[in-house]
Amino acid sequence: MADQPKYSKLVNDANEIGKNLQIGDNVKFASFNNQKLSLIIGNNVRIEDNVRIIGGGTVILSNNVTLHNNVSILGSRSCFIGPNTWIAQYTLLDCEGDLEIGQDCCIGYNCQIWSHVCRVPCLKNIRFHGRKKTIIKDRVWLQGGLITINPGVTVGEDCVIFSQSVVNHDTLPKKVYGGIPAKRIKKFDSPYIDE
Repeated sequence: MADQPKYSKLVNDANEIGKNLQIGDNVKFASFNNQKLSLIIGNNVRIEDNVRIIGGGTVILSNNVTLHNNVSILGSRSCFIGPNTWIAQYTLLDCEGDLEIGQDCCIGYNCQIWSHVCRVPCLKNIRFHGRKKTIIKDRVWLQGGLITINPGVTVGEDCVIFSQSVVNHDTLPKKVYGGIPAKRIKKFDSPYIDE
């Protein structure tokens, strides 16, 4: 991890940088399609090697957020990541249709969270084209291993999503989902131990 001079070019009128930012090697911050990328980075944020943040909106990394190696945040709209959230290696966060991730979330290895779908060039009369805000509520655990969250989905608070799942609909809070498409797994109706 680097010291202050390595990321001093981030300090400008469009960006707010908190204390104790740790940033790895080969991290890329860039504008998307000549739009202006605005960064708001809280305190104690860790951005590891080969992370790419390429956008045209505002990207907010709240206090104590960790972006592990090779995470990509891409898109022309806003991305908000809440405090104490951990994003594992090789995860893709698409903010083309806005993305909001709550606090205390754990997004496992190699997940994809989408907020838009399109084909370039666009086919005439295609139904699968558009942008929709995707929301991951507080304390969600995406276990990792090829999980896809589709555009416009809201994942409820305290949900657990099993590996290799495709979530194409909103989920209820405090429930466990898995499969393609993801379905509620009732035998794990609450992932939490009753006290």
